[in-house]
Amino acid sequence: MSVTILEPGSNLLVRGLATRVDVTAIGESVRDAILATVFPDRVQDDTFVASLGRCSRENVAGVVEVLAGRSALRDVDGHCAREFAGLVARLGIPLSELERSYWVGVERLWQDWFDLCRMTSSEGKAELPDLLGGSTSLLFGYVDRVLTQVVDRYALVAEEMSATCEDRRREVVLKLLDGSVTEAGEAVDALLGYRMRATHVGLLFTSENSKDVARTLAALREASKAPVSLLVQPDAGTWFGWLGYHDGVDNRRLEKLRLAATEIGEPVAIGEPGRGLAGFRRSHETARRTSDLRTTLRRPDTCLCARDLRLETFLLENTESARRFITDELGGLAADTDRAQRIRDTLLTWLSVGSQAKAAVELGVHENTVRMRVRCAAEELGAALADRRTELLVALRLCEALGP
Repeated sequence: MSVTILEPGSNLLVRGLATRVDVTAIGESVRDAILATVFPDRVQDDTFVASLGRCSRENVAGVVEVLAGRSALRDVDGHCAREFAGLVARLGIPLSELERSYWVGVERLWQDWFDLCRMTSSEGKAELPDLLGGSTSLLFGYVDRVLTQVVDRYALVAEEMSATCEDRRREVVLKLLDGSVTEAGEAVDALLGYRMRATHVGLLFTSENSKDVARTLAALREASKAPVSLLVQPDAGTWFGWLGYHDGVDNRRLEKLRLAATEIGEPVAIGEPGRGLAGFRRSHETARRTSDLRTTLRRPDTCLCARDLRLETFLLENTESARRFITDELGGLAADTDRAQRIRDTLLTWLSVGSQAKAAVELGVHENTVRMRVRCAAEELGAALADRRTELLVALRLCEALGP
C-alpha cells in the first residue's frame, strides 16, 4: 500500500505528472551535461563516469519520488551522492566544482521538467503556473537536502586526506613522473614516506575499492620483503604503486612478487625494476604500458608482468601491423580451427624449449605426436622451420596474445 506525502507546494497535478518522468533517460542527460560542462577532462575515466551516472540517476529518482508524493524531503538519503562526493575529494577536485556540478544538473533536470509541464499545459490538462509553482520549492528543497550531505562527506574525506598528506603526496608523485620535479632529496622522501634512492618496482592497480588495493599492496610488500611502499590514486579507477628495495631486485624476488599477485587475484600490472628517480619513472611507465595490454590480449591474466610481456608490449602498439605479420608468417596456421590451434601450440612449445622430447613432456603428448605436428607445420609453411625460428616464435606469441 503506497502512502502519499503532502509536502509544502505538492499538489495532485504535480504528483500525477511526476509518474511520467523517464528517470533513466533524464539521469543520463544530467550525467552528460555535468561531464561536458564541469568534468570534460574525466570523460575517458570509466570509473568516474560510472560513479557520476549512479549519482545522477539517484538524484533524478529522488526528486521524482518527492514530486510524486512517495517520499518526504526529510527522508532523502543520497547514498550514491555521498559516494561520488568522496571520490571527488580523493581525486583532489575542488568542492566548488562539485557544487557547480549540482547546479548544472539542476538546470538540465529543470529544463526537462519544464518541457514536460509545458507540453501537459498545451494539451489543456493543467495550467502551467500550477505545475511549476507546485514543483519549484520541492526541487530546490531536495537539492538543499542532498547538498548538505554531499558537502559533509566531501569535508570528511578531505580532512582525512589532509591528516595523511595524501593530496600533497599525489601532487608530488605526479610531478616526479612528468618531470616537473627533477630532484628527489630527503624532503621528498619525508613527505612520501618512501626512499627514492631505492630500487623500485612499479605497480598499476585497476580497482574502485581503495581498501582492496591497500590490502593487495601490503600483501605484495610482505611477500617480496620490500622495506617501503608507496600508493597514490591519480584517477577514479586507477592506483599507482611502488615497492622499494634497498638491496636490488633479482629474478627470484620478481618471481615471488608475480606469484603472490597471481594468488591474490586482483588486477595488477608489474613493471620492470629500476633504481633512483629515473628507475622510479621507468618502472611506472613499463607497468602502465603492460596494463594497457589488458584491453588487447585475448585472455589477459589478472597479474600482468612487464618482464613476461616485453615482446607483446613492443609489437602490439600497432595491432593492425601485428595481425598482418601473423598472417604473413603463419598463413593457414593462423586460422581459427582446432587443428591449427594444436599445431600452433606444439610449434610454440617446441621452438621455446628447443627439443621435441621436452615439448612432448610440456604438452602431455607422445613424442611422435610432436614430430607429426612439426612435420605438418613445415609442409603448411613450405620452409625449414629452424631457418625462421625467430619470426615464427614472434608470430606464434602474437597469435596467442591476440587470438587466431
